[in-house]
Amino acid sequence: MKFSLISIIEQSGLLVSGYWLQDHFGSLASAIQAAHDTEAANSNKIDVAVVEELSSTTPSLGYWTNLTRLDVDP
Repeated sequence: MKFSLISIIEQSGLLVSGYWLQDHFGSLASAIQAAHDTEAANSNKIDVAVVEELSSTTPSLGYWTNLTRLDVDP
C-alpha cells in the first residue's frame, strides 16, 4: 500500500492539516515506523501523521487540510 507522511500543523480529533513530507510504500505498520523515525531524525520537534496517499503530482507545494490520520486508534 502507499501512504503519505504529513508534518502536522493543526489537529482536531483524527483530522490533521499540514505539509507533505514524503510518500511511503509498504504496510501501515512500516509507515508508522517511518513516521516515528522521521520525528526522531528531527529531534522530535515535529509531529508526523500517516494518511492515505495524497493524489497529487506535486504534493509538496500545498497545505493539506482535513486528512484522516491512520496511525492512531479512534
